[in-house]
Amino acid sequence: MKYKQSATAPEWFQSDNSKLYASATSGSSPFNQWYEFDDRCDAIWDSGMTFDSQPFMDGFCFFEGEIYDFNQFTPESMQAADDPEGYVLKEGAEVASLDEIVQAESRF
Repeated sequence: MKYKQSATAPEWFQSDNSKLYASATSGSSPFNQWYEFDDRCDAIWDSGMTFDSQPFMDGFCFFEGEIYDFNQFTPESMQAADDPEGYVLKEGAEVASLDEIVQAESRF
């Protein structure tokens, strides 16, 4: 993972079509965040291991090798919120997008 916090995109941002990119920006804020990941696995690993903001922790769950928004789980399984192994995904559940994950971690 590459990361930079700056008002403008770093030179490497969106420079390689084989990589995944995400950003959290608000105009020309010096707190804009820019990310480059090798692939989805790299993005999940890095964000799941390093993101620790309260919005990220409250909104997402690392589950079976992916990251899901908590609204992708059945209400019944969420009753046991202290036991993620008991969670059950809704039928047709979708993994969280990198943009959603990065936005949750950002200050914006």
